[in-house]
Amino acid sequence: MADEITWGGPAKQMGADGQLTPEQNARKEEIKANIQWTDMQALLQYGVGVQRKIAGCSETILAQMQNSDSVHAGDLMQELAQKIKDTAADQPEEGIFDRILFFKKGRRMRQKMARQYEILEVQMDRMEQELEQVRMRILKDIILLDGLYEKNMESYQDLQVYIAAGEEKLDELQNHTLQNLRGEAADQRNPMKAQAVRELEDVGNRLEQKLHDLKLSRAIALQAALQIRMIQNHDKMLADKIQM
Repeated sequence: MADEITWGGPAKQMGADGQLTPEQNARKEEIKANIQWTDMQALLQYGVGVQRKIAGCSETILAQMQNSDSVHAGDLMQELAQKIKDTAADQPEEGIFDRILFFKKGRRMRQKMARQYEILEVQMDRMEQELEQVRMRILKDIILLDGLYEKNMESYQDLQVYIAAGEEKLDELQNHTLQNLRGEAADQRNPMKAQAVRELEDVGNRLEQKLHDLKLSRAIALQAALQIRMIQNHDKMLADKIQM
């Protein structure tokens, strides 16, 4: 029985050369417009929802690896191979003594070997059924992992948008808003303006740290995608091996 497994591509693909798609650019502009320097709570929560999705995906991958049937399947296949080997080792080599035994103890020998093969056949049938059940679970896991891969890549693409929006907003703050405010503070020698500069600098530092955290999450998402494909490849090879 053949089971075809197809893997979908990552959802929300980037444009050419890693650029955002028009839809992602529109989303980026929307996110950027909602960044308010006076809303510290919103800055602290910037991109947190996507980070949680990626963390949840990583936890699911770890649980999948811990509950994998691959070890059990490997043990069953090894046990099956050993039983076949042991039974073959019990067979006497063909020679002069075999001919003598054929007349003296041949009937008992043949009966013993027949019983061994009957027992082996029952054991093999049981193991083959168990291996088939394991194979079906592995194939289901492959499909589930494909869905997990899609969700992980969606979160990765969402992070790309949040990072792009944050970087543009930070550049606007550092190279325009702060520069203008520093000029005003120096010209007017206004303590309130100087305080406003310090507060905006602090906000910029917080956003810069948040972007650093988002980039770490992006790296985790990429690593998770690789792990998912590695698990799927391993499971697919094991399922094919069981079917042979």
